[in-house]
Amino acid sequence: MTKSRKILGWSALAVAVMVLWALAPAWTAALPAAKGEPVAKSRKDLTPRPEGWSPVDELKAEEMAREPHPYVEKVLMEDLPLRQQRLRKLGLGPKDMKRSYMLLDSGFVDTYEAKYEPVRFMHAKHAAALGGDCASCHHYRPADPAAPETVACRSCHQEAFSAKDPRRIGLKAAYHMQCMNCHEKMKKGPVSCEGCHAKRPVDHKDLVRLPENPTPQQVTMECLRCHKQAGEDMLTTAHWLWRGPSPYTVEHRKSVMSGKGTTTLNNFCLSVISNEKRCTSCHAGYGWKDKTFDFSKQENMDCLVCHDTTGSYRKAPPAAGMPDPKVDMVYVAKNVGPTSRQTCGVCHFSGGGGDAVKHADMSSQLNWPDRNCDVHMGGYDFQCTECHKTRNHKISGRSTSVPVAEGSRACEDCHTSSPHYGDSLLDHHLNKHCETVACNTCHSPIYSKCAATKTWWDWSTAGDKERKPRKDKYGKPDYNWMKGDFRWKEASKPTYEWYNGFMERRLLGDAIDPEARGFRPGELLTPEQKAAMVVTDITRPVGSLDDPHSKITPFKIMAGIQPADAKNRYLLVPHLFPYDKEDASAFWKGTDWQAAFKEGMAKAGLPYSGEYMWVATNMYWRIEHEVMPKEHALSCVQCHDSLKGDKTCDRCHQDSRNAKFRELTEKGADFELLRMMGRDVGGLIGKSDYVDFKKLGYKGDPILYGGRFTKLPLGRGPDGR
Repeated sequence: MTKSRKILGWSALAVAVMVLWALAPAWTAALPAAKGEPVAKSRKDLTPRPEGWSPVDELKAEEMAREPHPYVEKVLMEDLPLRQQRLRKLGLGPKDMKRSYMLLDSGFVDTYEAKYEPVRFMHAKHAAALGGDCASCHHYRPADPAAPETVACRSCHQEAFSAKDPRRIGLKAAYHMQCMNCHEKMKKGPVSCEGCHAKRPVDHKDLVRLPENPTPQQVTMECLRCHKQAGEDMLTTAHWLWRGPSPYTVEHRKSVMSGKGTTTLNNFCLSVISNEKRCTSCHAGYGWKDKTFDFSKQENMDCLVCHDTTGSYRKAPPAAGMPDPKVDMVYVAKNVGPTSRQTCGVCHFSGGGGDAVKHADMSSQLNWPDRNCDVHMGGYDFQCTECHKTRNHKISGRSTSVPVAEGSRACEDCHTSSPHYGDSLLDHHLNKHCETVACNTCHSPIYSKCAATKTWWDWSTAGDKERKPRKDKYGKPDYNWMKGDFRWKEASKPTYEWYNGFMERRLLGDAIDPEARGFRPGELLTPEQKAAMVVTDITRPVGSLDDPHSKITPFKIMAGIQPADAKNRYLLVPHLFPYDKEDASAFWKGTDWQAAFKEGMAKAGLPYSGEYMWVATNMYWRIEHEVMPKEHALSCVQCHDSLKGDKTCDRCHQDSRNAKFRELTEKGADFELLRMMGRDVGGLIGKSDYVDFKKLGYKGDPILYGGRFTKLPLGRGPDGR
């Protein structure tokens, strides 16, 4: 900040400075220098890889992929049907696999070019999909009687041409012929290059031509010089428009205008409308400060926010999506590449006004997570697009918080509907559970295990600049004069509901719950009185016990208090962030709710009666990330209290033979171990009714009372008969 600015009167700048500091502590570093004074550029990586961090499962797979294998010169020429029968008689199947996941990477494949990344190969999944028929892939075995029945592909297939055996194809051809032929025959799996491989990035250092200090728009136009189609594609995407189709929102399935930029409301930041200049810090564009923003201008697209690989790109928080003046735009543009956890996380980890605020299962911890925090990202170094496949800049996946969907993604897309690939008694029952229980119900038994998330946001208390915030046991503030009271929770047990993939939503102008009775300005309620208020659900999952398409699904409930029109009985849109230093209607400038509601509702195009009240609201956020390793999934006994006693699996099965029933039922999440690892799970140790079956509509534990569609219950009932 220059000397001339420092001597300006405090009375003129006090509120503005307080707003900037409260919104983003780093904002002062982004303030431009005085006119004519050059801004020092920074190439500092803001999310550097921590020393010692490593995705242990992926590193192990990389090591195994490069292990040398002796060449098998002679193979046993056995007709495939005979080989299949012999392997079945030997009992060879998925249980004998030493590696459930492999990386198909070899110098034999990349002999002449390296355009694509190695293939992630789920060995166990493929074996299960083939019904345990190992011979389908391992079609021959070494002729040596002492050799194992199955060997790695590169034991037989190596060089593209072998003078010793010119009839044997090389490894690259073997992979492609075997994989693609099978995918085409079974009509399952990808057959394109990008379907199996990720493309390696192109070095842009010598391709990008920019002046020394380009404008953001000049950078975009340079990108579009080569990527014209990408610009055309981007024009119709949800990340650009913040609106789009909502096929999974009941009563709005044909809508194409719903989105957080139009009709969507929430109970954390409330609404984008009239607050665009602040909210669009997470927009993939430049300059969206009000409704006049022109979505047809491709030069205002922000390519770097998604494709930066340097870690040095950032936006200036209250500047309508413009980059921080300190960003070295030429340096970033010359080092663009695929998206990453870090680029996606800039917005998605910090949505709702801060790190880990709104999402139950996403925070900056996922930039470089521990394996126990998320096995996919921490164990296998998954980037977001490994699951959220992108076509023409439209990204598969959907949130329960916003209606826009450009394609659906589910665990089953990779793991199939029978993801427990063994043939044991436990595998059988777990696969049956998949018809009724969502994967993350068991595999994410706690959410926000790595960083506390906000679970309560009370806007009614905002405006008290004299109140001093206090830190809770997680080091999180309990209050902010601009936003009100907060509550935070780490390693929390989810709420479980039936969910069939569809959501109910209250959009802009929809009536609140008819039974809701809010409290007026000046009325002071105790926390207990607020907790007893009738709740209006802004989002709620659709599903029921009787619906065969519904599954028991884990959710975080974001609860709180927010404003509603006392006469029109719909939720209000407040104007929070000032348009400029002259704007006195913004609540964060004048702390006047009446002025904020009047301005916000005018921008929203809905009447404001002049009377407001505070109402209780909930939002259901489905838990999809922070998947724990399988050894930390819930055990049978943690949900089924009936298995805690003398009777376990032998309630139905006549004898145990070689199965240790007690071991099967109790093998799972160890909350005592998680507590020792620093997780706040003391209240979950020893719990055996993790899922409240009565709340879900059952008479009690389904083992005793029968499942949803059971015609002939097995075993003894609760009365012993």
